[in-house]
Amino acid sequence: MEHEMKESRPITWDKSKRVYEISHPNGKKEIWKNITARECLTKYENMDPYGQGLKLREIVGKELKLLKIMDSNHK
Repeated sequence: MEHEMKESRPITWDKSKRVYEISHPNGKKEIWKNITARECLTKYENMDPYGQGLKLREIVGKELKLLKIMDSNHK
């Protein structure tokens, strides 16, 4: 199991909604939007309980802004 979280303080109890990317070993990627860190980690652990190579990454900064622009253009 690999986690890439940018902040130094634990965000497990943070209630703010965030955006995460899940990468599968076969190259498939999923985007989870508007989910708290705790909900994300619970969902992630249920998907990969034995550490089969899923990677969890929080989307922040310029990448998050670009994702929001792309979503607004699709509506």
